[in-house]
Amino acid sequence: MVFVICAGLFVGGGVLMGWATAYEVLIGITSPAKVDKWWVAWPLSVVGWAAIPAFVGGTAGYLITVQIQMHQAQDLDAVITEFRALTRPPAGSGDHST
Repeated sequence: MVFVICAGLFVGGGVLMGWATAYEVLIGITSPAKVDKWWVAWPLSVVGWAAIPAFVGGTAGYLITVQIQMHQAQDLDAVITEFRALTRPPAGSGDHST
């Protein structure tokens, strides 16, 4: 729902103020007070300050959770076997100094 509101404000701002200006207001480059259509820019700016960090944080949290769950799902014996295989020297790499 928040994404739909953000997208609607961005599209409305893009049509009324121009796409570059709407983008700059959304991410905080341009102050909404310095735009001709300030009544569109202020809600867009507020959404940029509130919704965008929440969306990025939620996405990062989800991806981190998926990675943690993948590692927790492995059997301990399988993890130990994989670790031993990684620490074992490659076959045929004996210590033959010449």
